[in-house]
Formats: sequence, C-alpha cells, structure tokens
Amino acid sequence: MEKCRRLEEYAIFVDRVRGRLAESLPLAEAIMAAIDDCIQDSILKDILIQQKAEVVQMILETFDKDKYEKAIKSEAYEDGYTEGRKEGYDLRLLEQVQKKLARGKSAEEIAQDLEETPETIAGLISRLQEK
Repeated sequence: MEKCRRLEEYAIFVDRVRGRLAESLPLAEAIMAAIDDCIQDSILKDILIQQKAEVVQMILETFDKDKYEKAIKSEAYEDGYTEGRKEGYDLRLLEQVQKKLARGKSAEEIAQDLEETPETIAGLISRLQEK
C-alpha cells in the first residue's frame, strides 16, 4: 500500500464502512456515511464524487452480511484464542518461577532453566513479590 496511494485509500474506505457497520448502522447508511467521510477527507474523492451511486450499488450487490459477520466472529475468536494462550503461558511461567524460587534458585538459574531472558524472570519475580 505504501507504493500505491489508491490502494491505501481503498483500504481506508473499506475500514470506514466496517467501522460504521460496527456502530450498528444499516449497510446502505454505513456506506453513505463512509463515502461522505472519505470525500470530506479527500480519500478517493474524485471517484466517490463522480461515481457515488455506482459505488454504493456495487457494494450493496457484493456485500454478504452473513459472510461479513462470520469473518468478524472468526477474527474475534482468533484474537481471544491467541490472547488466552499467551495468558496461559504467562501464568504457567509465573508458577514455574514461584516453585523454583521456593527451592532456593537464583533469578539467573531460573532464567537459564526456563530458557527465558533474565529481564523476563526479574519482572516475574517482581510481580510475585508484589502479591
């Protein structure tokens, strides 16, 4: 997109339509609001002014609401899954650090045992001491 301004502007336009849909606007209203915003911000201004009706019609004909909602749910699931895995890993790491500290190991030894950076282990030890 850095090399093609038009493509970047198109991506901005699509993002604005999605943003309006997220505000629970009906599709036609979301498209019109996004078009008005883009024209005001000089994004695809020439095309949107000259061919506004065609743009609206094209999007209305090709937009599949069920597919869109499924994609949004899928993205949200993936984000939640990834975040959950990270939180689970962090919690497990914290538990391991706590057990190794209880056995009298130093931060450096723990870092080496767990193959983590000393900074990461120091941060976890600080969290444990705050509790």
